[in-house]
Amino acid sequence: MTPAENVLSRLEKVRQRQPGQWSARCPAHADKGPSLSVRESPDGGVLIHCFAGCTAGEIVDAMGMELSELFPPRDRPPGAPKRTPRLLSAGQALDLLAAESQLVAVAAGNLGYGVKLTEVDTTRVLKAAGIINFLRDQSKGQYA
Repeated sequence: MTPAENVLSRLEKVRQRQPGQWSARCPAHADKGPSLSVRESPDGGVLIHCFAGCTAGEIVDAMGMELSELFPPRDRPPGAPKRTPRLLSAGQALDLLAAESQLVAVAAGNLGYGVKLTEVDTTRVLKAAGIINFLRDQSKGQYA
């Protein structure tokens, strides 16, 4: 049974509004009309909203369910590490890499012409190196 079928089987006065969207009586309060909206998301999860103000937790409790039952089971094997979303998109990472490498190139050029870097400049170049290393590690999946 899909999460949507499970939810809909526990509700009264269910009416399909359009494919993947229904209205029903809210089980969390004395609902005379259909104030609960139920929608199936593209990934198979269920979104619920009570226009009278009941929370999702109250609605799920009234149906004798857990919030986790609103979502399909994950394909992740037991014990597998959780995936963490990437902090930057590929485009953002490349833009940041370009800016930081430009800074390092200017500093290297100045050193080549005999210009001594100030303490602030040296700290900033070291920060740029750290950012470049972070971007390398992220692209290898160490932070994702």
